[in-house]
Amino acid sequence: MSALSKGEAPGPEASITKIVSANKLQAIGNFGIDSGDMAGMLIDEEDGMSSFQAAWLGAPGLRIAGGTDEILKNIIAERVLGLPQDPRADKGLPFKDIPSGK
Repeated sequence: MSALSKGEAPGPEASITKIVSANKLQAIGNFGIDSGDMAGMLIDEEDGMSSFQAAWLGAPGLRIAGGTDEILKNIIAERVLGLPQDPRADKGLPFKDIPSGK
């Protein structure tokens, strides 16, 4: 939060936070749905299961929004761990010159 409060872009720690929180939210939703047995799939605001259902339904979208887990892991590997970038055959080529399947 200190980078954001200074008006700077967040660092790679935001990628770590997103991966962990999205995975945990999905696990919590799965646990809630599984523990509710058949009633776990019925959406009813009064039975207290709706927060588990919202987590279960929303977690896959959260894992995609803002970068998939694979992209975020690449960011962590390159910027935090200092590992080399993945090789790219199209590096330095304009988009129009990248070969396509046609």
